Amino acid sequence: MGNKISEKIELLAPAGNYQSFMAAINGGADAIYLGLSGGFNARGNIENFTTENLKETVEKAHLFGVKIYLTLNTLIKDEEIEDVLDLVRFANECKVDAFIVQDIGLANLLFQKFKNIELHASTQMGASNLEGVKFLEGLGFKRVVLARETPLSEIRRIKDNTNVDIEYFIQGALCVGFSGNCYLCSLLSGASGNRGKCKQFCRLGYKINGGKEGYYLSTKDFCMLPSLKELIDAGVTSLKIEGRARRPAYVASAVQTYRKVLENELKYSQEDITNLKKVFNRGDYISGYFKGEKIIYSAVQNHIGIEIGKILDVKKGKRFNEVILSSSHKLRAGDTLKLFDGEKEVMTVSPVDIKNIGKNKYLFTTTASINNGMLVRLIVDSAYEEELLGKQRKIDFSATMTAKIGKTAILELSANGIKVKVESEEILSEAKSQPLSYKDCKTSLSKSGDEFELVKLDCKLENVFFRKGDLNNLRREGLSKLREALISSNEKQEKVIEIKENLLDFTKKALKNNKKIVFFDDYNKINDNNIEFDYFVYSPSDYKKDEIKEIARKLSDKKIFLDLPLIATSQDISYLKEILKECDNLGVYVTNYYGLNLTSPDKTIIGSEMNIFNSLSVSFYKERGFDKIVLSKEDFLKDEISAENVELFVDERLPRLIYFKHCPFKEHFNSSCNACKYKEGVKYSLGRENFALCRKRIINCHFYLKEEIPLKGNSNLGKVVEI
Repeated sequence: MGNKISEKIELLAPAGNYQSFMAAINGGADAIYLGLSGGFNARGNIENFTTENLKETVEKAHLFGVKIYLTLNTLIKDEEIEDVLDLVRFANECKVDAFIVQDIGLANLLFQKFKNIELHASTQMGASNLEGVKFLEGLGFKRVVLARETPLSEIRRIKDNTNVDIEYFIQGALCVGFSGNCYLCSLLSGASGNRGKCKQFCRLGYKINGGKEGYYLSTKDFCMLPSLKELIDAGVTSLKIEGRARRPAYVASAVQTYRKVLENELKYSQEDITNLKKVFNRGDYISGYFKGEKIIYSAVQNHIGIEIGKILDVKKGKRFNEVILSSSHKLRAGDTLKLFDGEKEVMTVSPVDIKNIGKNKYLFTTTASINNGMLVRLIVDSAYEEELLGKQRKIDFSATMTAKIGKTAILELSANGIKVKVESEEILSEAKSQPLSYKDCKTSLSKSGDEFELVKLDCKLENVFFRKGDLNNLRREGLSKLREALISSNEKQEKVIEIKENLLDFTKKALKNNKKIVFFDDYNKINDNNIEFDYFVYSPSDYKKDEIKEIARKLSDKKIFLDLPLIATSQDISYLKEILKECDNLGVYVTNYYGLNLTSPDKTIIGSEMNIFNSLSVSFYKERGFDKIVLSKEDFLKDEISAENVELFVDERLPRLIYFKHCPFKEHFNSSCNACKYKEGVKYSLGRENFALCRKRIINCHFYLKEEIPLKGNSNLGKVVEI
């Protein structure tokens, strides 16, 4: 097994529980990412793993040469820091291979406190360009999980100019908002995605301009099978499957399908895609943001499977209705069907008495009210899932049994280049009857359990007597020793060493900072009532160089900053640098890591989108000279976050709840960039940011959903307001 592609590319699988973990192992995953219950991971609403089973889980993975990455991909409160450190210590003892981290302050602490620790920058950090990745690489991150919005051109640029491993999502759910900067659930209900509690409000029904209700924020799932070659050629080294919250059958199907394609030189078939759709399909697949496809499926927001037929006839009964359907798919009890009237989902049924009554015709009974002509879709194929979950991965091993008169019995085992040897305690004597035979050895060694499989046996036997019980004991001892040796060989060679030093001595006294940051999108809004504000941030809807330069000129006697777009390509960043070069008095309001090196720290404001959630993160920026920091939108009532010689602010603007990469007006109104039908929403206003007009073409355009109620911040801190 294996070829040049599969040997250099890691297939990374999700596991929300032990059943999914085993599905990933058996399917052929190279690595698995998982979280602990209560363990600061972004899937806090699922079963997860525990401190009781983490060690055996890691050992099982390492036995098969599979790496384990533990998710610590949430924002951390000050009072949780010691608990996180305890968890990291425990996980290191369990020999996890790496940690996936979002919180910049926590990451910095772990790099300082643990020598040789391997951290991966979570997709929640929003890295989507070379400049952001280089900043994270400079801190010590070995790998960066790129934002799903990252284009191929930026992946290539990152690969050509850094030494980090690049991880990219290839299958599963597509968040409609920028990861790490979706505050929809948090600010509306207190259930933060950045704290692992997302309630998926984006999957609810909405109305556009008071019209028909639909799932207008619910994205389709993505499948990157058609784009694997492009991704790998661009420099992606880890292919990540999304889905820690999904069923084991989904994990099994995704891992087995992608493993087969990797082993087959990236060739795939329509059957592969159909099999993936059977376990989860939300509105048919798209290629992420790569192909410019429409990403929203507004009719249904959950699994719709594959279309297999329609209802031909319904005979109503007193208690049960007889239903006849046509289907080219072979149905059986245990399958689950979803019925549709056009695109409208009507019901889900799981027939227990389904019968084949002719070519492509089936009959079943149900109490559900079903009508003729309904479309039938298969959402659980029980036969396929039974096959998926029945697959078992074993380690091939070879054995040599040596048994000579007057010596101990010697059993030598080898697997994956690892060799072990065990010996019997007793000296062997000549057999008077029933000497040890090749058949005896093979029978015993073939009983190797669910982890090993005997593929080769050599025997060097004299006419010796050896009890079958002793032979079985020798086999058990040998396989146990081989197991331990394989696990050890797949553990990291560099041990993680804790540095015994107190790194948590940050200031706790509250500050009284009465300074204000004012956001404006029109110079005419600045008047006698607000001219004395301390910092002015220009937040345009169109980033036009001449207009930005004119604003900077008019406010030349003020401290003025440009509100940076959340995501930017290399062209966008070059455009920004041109503006800053021509405006000496212009600083930046940073919303993503790429903006940290655009100008000097004294001309930089760390914006609320940077998710400053604890004193560790405040100290991180303070140590680098950044002295103007806006706290996270989700943490604006924290009194204890403070640091000397740093101005802290809370954001009292109308909150931007969620940022989009796609254009809702193209998606729902067939609008175009040249004639944008931009309109205000009903309950939430939709803002637009057109970035970098170049040759009459918009390079980057993204949107944000904004609540109509301002936030109330901490009165002891500075304010961010809007005029």
